[in-house]
Amino acid sequence: MEARETTEDVSHGAAFALLGNETRVAILRELWASAKDGPVPFSELRERVGMRDSGQFNYHLTKLTDTFVRKVEAEDDEDGEGGYTLRFAGVSVVGAILSGAYQQAGFDDPIPVDGECIRCGGVLELAYEHERANLSCTECDNFTTQSNVPAGVFSEVDLAETPAVFDRWIRSQVDQVAAGFCMLCQGPTGFEVSIGGGTALDAADENEVLVQYECERCGATVFVTVTEAMTRHPAVVSFYYDHGLDLREEPTWALDWLLDEVTIVSEDPLVVSFDVTLDDETLRLTVDDRLTLVEEERLPVEQART
Repeated sequence: MEARETTEDVSHGAAFALLGNETRVAILRELWASAKDGPVPFSELRERVGMRDSGQFNYHLTKLTDTFVRKVEAEDDEDGEGGYTLRFAGVSVVGAILSGAYQQAGFDDPIPVDGECIRCGGVLELAYEHERANLSCTECDNFTTQSNVPAGVFSEVDLAETPAVFDRWIRSQVDQVAAGFCMLCQGPTGFEVSIGGGTALDAADENEVLVQYECERCGATVFVTVTEAMTRHPAVVSFYYDHGLDLREEPTWALDWLLDEVTIVSEDPLVVSFDVTLDDETLRLTVDDRLTLVEEERLPVEQART
């Protein structure tokens, strides 16, 4: 088997230095916009960027080539012209620009949330400042969901829909780290289940059972309750479906069982159980410290309460 050809590694600092020019960023954005049309010939790309000096344009394009841009030879192009297209690194750069990751953004005022606090019945609102969103109760300190969010997530959304968009976005981020991929660097993630978040989260209740997802490459961490981690389990999803509900359509702030007390069955090894109640039926799940389902029961509500 032949070895795959690779390009010479570029240091992180050198790679980002290549982007320190508006013409180069414009080249990436034009290649992004024309991606569906295939490789863009040199002269056409120069016209799109709006640079008259062919020599200067070639200088900037050459700096990007092999790191962010790939040159396609005529014999390798279906149209026989050849040209330039983005490498995945270039796609990632433009994606980050469009996401608003480099903007200083926020809302002028908090946005009211359609729902009430599942702890105290108080008013919920979503605040967004310095790229950090915080959905919390205005009347108690017992309910909050917060995360850094790129401005692009909210840029084309009506204000009234923003809380629901934030809820879907935060779920997608937890889905990603739970699947084993860091939401920042795409590195591999692992997780640990502990009571009170171990020593890593000072704000956690000492009896709260938390799941800490951590990237093995960059060290980024995400904390969720063990109940929230299990919302993705087929046992919970099917329980909702059997009751005529799509769990994906239920806002997280309305899932009252997420904040119910978790029963610690065993501390070593850690095994916990919790209830999910809909209508007149309770789903009781018992899981271990690897989020493996140990036992599943469906009980009448009256029996579950005894």
